[in-house]
Amino acid sequence: MKGTDIMNCKKFFVLAGFAAVVLAGCGSNESPVVVESETILTELTEPVKFVFWHAMAGEQQEMLIELTDQFMIENPEITVTLQNQSSYKDLQQKLTLNMSSPKQLPTLTQAYPNWMENAIIDNLLVDLTPYIEDPIVGYDHYEDIIKGFRDGTEINGKIYSIPFNKSTEVLWYNKTLFDELNLTPPTTYEELAQTAKTIYDETGIIGAGFDSLSNYYTTYLYNEGLELDPELDVTGPESVAAVDYYLDGIQDGYFRIAGTDIFLSGPFGNELIGMYMGSNAGESFIEKSVGDKFEVGVAPYPADAVMQQGTDIFMFNSSSREQRLAAFEYLKFLTSTDSQVKWGIATGYLPVRASAMESESYINSGSLVAPIVEEATESLYTTNPDLATDGAFREAATVLEHILAQPDEPDVDKNLTGYKNTLVEIWE
Repeated sequence: MKGTDIMNCKKFFVLAGFAAVVLAGCGSNESPVVVESETILTELTEPVKFVFWHAMAGEQQEMLIELTDQFMIENPEITVTLQNQSSYKDLQQKLTLNMSSPKQLPTLTQAYPNWMENAIIDNLLVDLTPYIEDPIVGYDHYEDIIKGFRDGTEINGKIYSIPFNKSTEVLWYNKTLFDELNLTPPTTYEELAQTAKTIYDETGIIGAGFDSLSNYYTTYLYNEGLELDPELDVTGPESVAAVDYYLDGIQDGYFRIAGTDIFLSGPFGNELIGMYMGSNAGESFIEKSVGDKFEVGVAPYPADAVMQQGTDIFMFNSSSREQRLAAFEYLKFLTSTDSQVKWGIATGYLPVRASAMESESYINSGSLVAPIVEEATESLYTTNPDLATDGAFREAATVLEHILAQPDEPDVDKNLTGYKNTLVEIWE
């Protein structure tokens, strides 16, 4: 429901601890129902301004500005000020610095959930559950948001954010090469290794690689039924198997890591690797790298579950009740079906709504990812949203790169034991 729609509906406040009479719908003749809710404002009676911190750039920022301008045209009583914080790193640092002075915080911010651990502990965030569930303010078909994305917003039984620029990993492959070798995209880790080996044996081209070593390690373990948490024994058989799987491929020549290339889209475009696992949001970079050298194919990640990535939008409770209502209306607009179709087409990020993913305009947009996006997001997982897990996640990449960059002297056991000792400090 837009802010202007709210103005035309029954107007009142919902007070904490008191029953409020709510009409079933605008202009409805049905009997009223009684609900109880936390204290939230359900109408705006005067103009409201609020600030949104983000770290979008290029086409992403252009589309964010376009959508925000459209929202303000449709909701003239609300003014949204976008403030670009340059990069994720700068945004995180600014958030961390200002959490000790909440009045300096914006109403809304883009953030990864683990950045907000201290904000949750210090009670700096707005629980969006009452807004989402309220019969007047409420979110239109909240269940339409992809379940894997919704799961990542719920912490300790409360909804602290709305999914925004989301992505997952997919398999990018040289379709021209695959057709020449009569290959099909692999669907399991076992098939991936075999297909990569075939490419290497037949052409001398490295078969495959993973952009993110941390993603690879945690995803491999997750598909083995293990999560990155204090209970995980990183010297155990599943962890060793995850390392050995990649190490075997490197030693035999059919796998590689990104290394100094940082991302594998460059080597992929230069026909130095036949396929790789990377973010769906990298489509524009792949198009530039490949040009017209060969046809690009894309398939779901070759495992049952795959990591969901990207940021959500959080609301700080240092804002006024009027700002919170206005900001929630803005969040609903940004994540509406129409907005998410535009956002997905323009930026390469995944629409967060199933209805947007299923829309003909998105599927027929020309995006390589769009036709497979439903299958690619069927089973998403996320790591625990805390700083310790984030530290353990990042350290996994350091350990794996140290092992895989020295395949002649890997000493897997020694490196994993070192990782285990580091985790003792991280989890404490």
